[in-house]
Amino acid sequence: MARRVRYPGCTTSTDFLVSSQQSNTKQSLQKTLCLCLRGLPVVLGDDPSAFFKTCSDATDKDLYSETSVGILCIDEHPQLNPSRVSIVLEGSVVMEELANLPQAFCVLFGQIYALHLDYPKCMKSTFHFIQQVMLNLGRVELKPKIQSLKNQLSV
Repeated sequence: MARRVRYPGCTTSTDFLVSSQQSNTKQSLQKTLCLCLRGLPVVLGDDPSAFFKTCSDATDKDLYSETSVGILCIDEHPQLNPSRVSIVLEGSVVMEELANLPQAFCVLFGQIYALHLDYPKCMKSTFHFIQQVMLNLGRVELKPKIQSLKNQLSV
């Protein structure tokens, strides 16, 4: 069962995003990036529960032993930007103590390219969106749902 992320001082994720953009601190920028990274799979119809794993202790290997590619968020209390982040490949933690969720996502993207891995099936649309729209890499033709989101964001 996926855990719900609570947004401090806000009733919804939209309220949180608006309040984050009103203050331009580095911390609020990271929170906005985390919110976007966690929300993008939901908007594109992917299942982030198989990709983002949350635990209070990294020694709980049962949680991620079946994960082929994913991000492990380690924190006592689940939150948007966890205090410790690790990268999981083929059921093993390959990188630990990354600074934040956006950094972990970027490093994981680089590892997928360097190791010639397939995108995780549960997050295929999200990775294609990042590759084709945000990084402008690969094919020019976009899948309809990716093109639709790109059009909505460019308005």
